[in-house]
Amino acid sequence: MRKRMVSPIKSRLGKEVCLVVIVLALVETGLPAARAADLTIPQPPQVSCGAALLMEWHTGAVLFEKNGFRRMHPASLTKMMTALVALERGRLDDLVRVSYEAASQPGSSMYLKEGDVFTLEDLLFGLMLNSGNDAAWAIAEHIGKGSPEDFFQLMNSRAREIGAINTRFKNPHGLTDPNHYTTAFDLALIARTCLKHPYFQRLVATKEKDVIEAEKQVKISLYNTNRLLWLRPGADGIKTGTTEAAGQCLVASATKDGMRLIVVILDSQDRWSDAQCLLDYGFSNYRLAKVASAGETILTLPCIGSHEKYVPVQCLQDLSACVPRFAVGLRTEISLPRYVKGNCARGTILGQANLYLGDRVVGYAELVAGSWVNARTPVGVLVRLASSALKTLVSSGLF
Repeated sequence: MRKRMVSPIKSRLGKEVCLVVIVLALVETGLPAARAADLTIPQPPQVSCGAALLMEWHTGAVLFEKNGFRRMHPASLTKMMTALVALERGRLDDLVRVSYEAASQPGSSMYLKEGDVFTLEDLLFGLMLNSGNDAAWAIAEHIGKGSPEDFFQLMNSRAREIGAINTRFKNPHGLTDPNHYTTAFDLALIARTCLKHPYFQRLVATKEKDVIEAEKQVKISLYNTNRLLWLRPGADGIKTGTTEAAGQCLVASATKDGMRLIVVILDSQDRWSDAQCLLDYGFSNYRLAKVASAGETILTLPCIGSHEKYVPVQCLQDLSACVPRFAVGLRTEISLPRYVKGNCARGTILGQANLYLGDRVVGYAELVAGSWVNARTPVGVLVRLASSALKTLVSSGLF
């Protein structure tokens, strides 16, 4: 039997819920709260690109999309996945010898020569700052253990795991191929996953970097092609891409007031302007409402037939939502059993907390047992009594 409780123990659910209670009290006493006009989201700006998508990073909420699910050429935005697979499967201090095939890749380059030896870390900087197609191929050969095609399969497998089901990779750099495609939505999913990797965050936020060839000690200076890192305060990534077939492309990330937005721009006439307009729109009209953090105890449940009297209930994920900036009335509804009976392992899913704005669910978190619960059995009782008696004897000096 499950019991639904509305906003229990509000004071332990964080500032957002407390704020909602205050606003409701003002409405009940006839004092003004937010005006209805304040809750209206303006129309999004016009953008020049063929496809675009704006996503809040923490929750994955889509705030804007234009042809977000149309198959498009990704150009060098492909390199986000190349970097992710390399970071997950390689070691930054791996030494990579550059092959003739890698050094001969056409297009943008970090100017590798056959026989050069660089660390995987330095190749990743060449990949994401200079957008080096040569670096991409060298990485693919290294992680694929000599077979770039095996690396492409790793890229496609990782894309499916992320949920980028309308994406297919045929190379590690994004040079045009009819069977190499993606969507703005898929690229946002890939970028969101990449930004969960701490080193990837550092990599794509770097403006300039000097790398050193390991044997000849030749220095190469790299410069990030992402102008937003210089143009916009709070910009912290991610990747540019340009080919004749793809047009001007960009996946950008920016953070403000604790909220990070990801914007994807494909086949644009002016990617910098399009990205800036959508980021301004997102930050001006939305906010991240965080009610409880992952691992935070929000209440306790009684235990029956157990040695423990209560078990703490914790959020498995952050309980948060991306909501209109001036929206009020955010509330929490929690579904849990009346009690926990017998054994219960720590981490067992007990229920769920949902965040509502009006009658719409805007966020949720699974609720889990925060500690172990042990069933009360005759043997267990005897063991506990014996343990207690032994501790008494030791503390009294009689044993």
